[in-house]
Amino acid sequence: MTIYLTNPGLQVLARVPWQRAATLVATGLARSMESTPLVRVVRSPSLTVGVHQVVAIHTTAYRPCAGKTADSYASTRIILTRDNWTCAYCEAPASTVDHIVPRSRGGPSTFGNQVAACKPCNGFKASRTPAEAGMTLRHLPYVHDPWAQDQKDIYELFAR
Repeated sequence: MTIYLTNPGLQVLARVPWQRAATLVATGLARSMESTPLVRVVRSPSLTVGVHQVVAIHTTAYRPCAGKTADSYASTRIILTRDNWTCAYCEAPASTVDHIVPRSRGGPSTFGNQVAACKPCNGFKASRTPAEAGMTLRHLPYVHDPWAQDQKDIYELFAR
């Protein structure tokens, strides 16, 4: 079963194995959220720790990708992951990132201006817009939040 590590506001920070969650709870760095399902009970001669599906750390921590917009900077790795390493023009395996409005024309490296592309499509498009190159995007760019589904799962656990 997945154990979610969250900040005090219950925003997902990571998925952790039960051993790491038990260590955080036993050392007092985090607390196990008792209203979520119990995953495992860890016993030692002097301590018994219940590890629940959600473990919240006590200190405030930054959540990756929180509050991002279409105008936020996006790295090549994030764009390729968001588009599932698939070319936005021909659906072949992608290994590069294409700027819809080319950087040579002032196009920024943002979520709303980049898509994954294979080398042939990226080379063919060159420093043109997709319309000028006669190419169509098979999907529009969007803001990628890798924790969105995990966050929904946590909200469902507390809605029960």
